[in-house]
Amino acid sequence: MNTDGERTRRRLLRVAGLTAATGVLAGCLDESTTDDDPGGSTDDSDGDEPKTGDETDGGDGSGADGADGDAASDGADTADDDDSETDPEDEGTEPTETDREYEIEPGTEILFSGETAEWVGLEPSAIEGVANPTLVLEAGAEYTIGWTEGDGALHNIEIWDENEDVVDGLETELVAEPDEGQRLTVTASEEMATYVCHPHYTIMQGTIRVRSGE
Repeated sequence: MNTDGERTRRRLLRVAGLTAATGVLAGCLDESTTDDDPGGSTDDSDGDEPKTGDETDGGDGSGADGADGDAASDGADTADDDDSETDPEDEGTEPTETDREYEIEPGTEILFSGETAEWVGLEPSAIEGVANPTLVLEAGAEYTIGWTEGDGALHNIEIWDENEDVVDGLETELVAEPDEGQRLTVTASEEMATYVCHPHYTIMQGTIRVRSGE
């Protein structure tokens, strides 16, 4: 009886031991699986995130670079267009009415309107409306130069040389309303440089150029 009881007790202990060992082993296997899965999942997730970041950065970088490239291209096109335009200096500057010279035929009557700001041409028709026109006269030829209209201010007309001296007494009296006395009969000479209104000579002044009749 004792021998049988001992055998039975031993068998039960062995079974219990095996059961306990199986449980422990199963627990270890579960922990190992759990550790592997989170690790693998975390690694995969970490691996995907940098890739997503690269794609995002690449998209932004590409967009930024593309925009900059387009802007630079537009700038280059604009510069090319600007360069293709004709340079005004190459063509020369169109002269103004005042810069032009007006050749006056001998015997012509040259008349102005006396405005405080300027002489305005009346006759001949070539100088009509032109401010302080440059007169080209023929040396030795006779002309009449004067003013027949005004703005109510005191004016006169004088012929000056390069030193701003009156040539051969060619000057009139100051008047507000011009009459026949405001016309000068002149014989063109190389001394003549300008026609002026004495009180307003800085602005009511035109150039005279005398050319040889040869």
